[in-house]
Amino acid sequence: MGKYIKYYAVGTQGILFMIVLLLLGYWIGCQIDPESFWPGFLAALGALSGLLSFICLLWKLLKEEDRKKNAKQMGN
Repeated sequence: MGKYIKYYAVGTQGILFMIVLLLLGYWIGCQIDPESFWPGFLAALGALSGLLSFICLLWKLLKEEDRKKNAKQMGN
């Protein structure tokens, strides 16, 4: 049960982080020039960087789970 709660928390955190970076990129783009391509471009860049960090965090979490599982099997 605890493993699923951890995945839910990480998933929620990742989605919110992507949204925050998207909004931050849009805001910075509007500060540069609201009529140009910058708001959309920086919003997309923020969302992609949020997605990349989310994938890296999930990968690290899965590797940690495997490491704990292997250590437990070696100990028995």
